[in-house]
Amino acid sequence: MNNKVHQTCVLSCLALACYLPPVYLFTDALMLPKFYLLLLSVGCGGVMVIVASRQGWGEPAGKECLRTGSVAFVAVSVLECLYVVMLMAMEGMPSRGVCGTFENPAGLALGLCVAIPLAVHLMLTERKRWRQGMWVVALLLMVTVLWFTRSRTGLICLSVFLVVYACTGIHRLVCGKRVRLLLYAVLLAAASAGMAAHVRSHKTDSTSGRAFILMRSWELAMEHPFAGHGHGGFGREYMLRQAAFFREHPDSRHAMLADDIRHPLNEFLLLWVEYGVAGPVLLLAVLLLPLRMALKRRREELRVMALPLVAVCLFSCFSYPFPYPVAWVVACTAWMLMPAGIRLGSERTGRVALHAVLLASVALIVLTVNDAVHEHLWYRAYRHSFREEGALDEYGALHGYFCHDPYFLYSYAMASFKRGDLDRAERMIAECGKFRNGYNRELLAGDICLYRKDFAGAAAHYRLANDMCPVRFAPLEGLYKVYDATGDTLRRQEVAARIAQKQVKVRSWDVERIRGRCQ
Repeated sequence: MNNKVHQTCVLSCLALACYLPPVYLFTDALMLPKFYLLLLSVGCGGVMVIVASRQGWGEPAGKECLRTGSVAFVAVSVLECLYVVMLMAMEGMPSRGVCGTFENPAGLALGLCVAIPLAVHLMLTERKRWRQGMWVVALLLMVTVLWFTRSRTGLICLSVFLVVYACTGIHRLVCGKRVRLLLYAVLLAAASAGMAAHVRSHKTDSTSGRAFILMRSWELAMEHPFAGHGHGGFGREYMLRQAAFFREHPDSRHAMLADDIRHPLNEFLLLWVEYGVAGPVLLLAVLLLPLRMALKRRREELRVMALPLVAVCLFSCFSYPFPYPVAWVVACTAWMLMPAGIRLGSERTGRVALHAVLLASVALIVLTVNDAVHEHLWYRAYRHSFREEGALDEYGALHGYFCHDPYFLYSYAMASFKRGDLDRAERMIAECGKFRNGYNRELLAGDICLYRKDFAGAAAHYRLANDMCPVRFAPLEGLYKVYDATGDTLRRQEVAARIAQKQVKVRSWDVERIRGRCQ
């Protein structure tokens, strides 16, 4: 195969990585396989560059690679949309919005917000009418599915795109500078008013919950504004801060919205909490420098990536794009297109650079495969923990590799608890607390203490879990069991009364079971 075929294969794999369907070989079947395919594609692409240079195929042209990658990404996005339409026809419209091959509508909305401007570029640069029509159909399909995601950030991105395209049309059609500025101002005002009205009138509870999370996260950031709380600091500190707030404000209207939070829904704030003010400044530089160069130097390749970068910027402000591969693909592509042409200097320097690329690519492939193997072994241990005695030995063999992963430690503690190994379960849940504190961890820690007859410890964990998420019933059931086991009739009756009077956010069999038991 020649260089163009290799190039097309690698770019198609990168596009597919952003929408890869679930692969049920890992505990995370949705996102982890996407990143594995992304990393393997990058590694294979690096090897391809070395092979191409050795065989004299020449360097791939940036414009050609960008067009091939755009076609591949839009094509895969259309397939994702068709999959979503099929699911809607079979299962109906989900209440929270369509997700496709993602765990959350935000992931699908981000991918479509990147694909839409690429499809517009392909449509505008296409000379054949039938192909232009094909891109128009693809655009209509993607915009329709984006609407069904019910993602407010996605709709904000779409509004920004429309304003940009309208301003571009005004710039070409209207001659007077003052008239242009007036039309620009009217467009911006109308778009801003429309977006504000939509946000205020839709998902008001979600908007209020986001504001609450941002305020608690801002408090964390201001505690160590320059040094931050360290890597993983948000996971260690946020839920403790949320528990402290509800302990001080038990009647807060936010109590009914409280959940086990893993992300502040703002990438800049997350970096500030963990790494200090340098974190968001670095992310701003990564996202805005390519945009500045696209406007300043007017390079066509960078201008194509401008609106996808804008989408990543907006999602960074209102959501969490970087747990999804597409955000990394957009940011890295923009930075690869930034240099107008880098000369390596001497031939010897060029050879050293090629060897470095080869070593880095091979290392990336090896590390990715190694991690995938260990993740699959974790998945097997998790599956075996339900029915086989040797599961804890499998977990123990993996502990050295995953000793800094709070989700593995929690899974190991849960498996140990189910198997009755309370000493090991207590050690693992304590290790988990070094990296992440949250509602589920406190609940499991309370259960472990309860079965060990450490009633004071169990009550402390259940109270903390209740403070973290006051809307949940399980912590109150745990406290009821503690007071029942210790013969504290008065406190048991108080907890039973709280359960009976507690407002139910979502009715379920488990809630009715707890209410029936704790009477």
